[in-house]
Amino acid sequence: MRALLLAVAMMMFAGAGALALHPQGGVQPDTSAITPATVELGRAIFHGQGTCFACHGQNLEGSQIAPTLKPHAWRDAKNGAFAEIFRVATHGVPSTLMVAYPGGITPAQALAVASYVWSVGQGKVKP
Repeated sequence: MRALLLAVAMMMFAGAGALALHPQGGVQPDTSAITPATVELGRAIFHGQGTCFACHGQNLEGSQIAPTLKPHAWRDAKNGAFAEIFRVATHGVPSTLMVAYPGGITPAQALAVASYVWSVGQGKVKP
C-alpha cells in the first residue's frame, strides 16, 4: 500500500512539471513537459474519479450533454489549446453541466486530465 501511494505521488509530482512560470507571473500549462506517465494518469482520472467519461464518453466521442473531446471546432477550450483545456477543467463552463474540478479532482489531477485530452486531440495517443 505504501509503495502504491508513493507511485501515485511521484506521478502527480511529474505532472506538476507540466506547469511553467511565465514572465507575466501566471502559471500556465506547458505541453513540452507532458510525459507518457502524466497522460496515463490523466486517462485513469478521466475514466475514474473525474467522471469525465460519463458526459464526454468512453472514447471522448461526446454525448447529447457534452461535446466530443476529439479534434473538432472547440467552443469552450479555444482551439483545443492545452492551457484552455486546463482552464475548462479547473473553472468549468458557466450555464453547462461542466463544473470546475469534476469529481473533486485536484489541480494536479486536472493537469493530468488536460494532458490526456490534449494528447488525444493532437493525435499523440488514442482515447
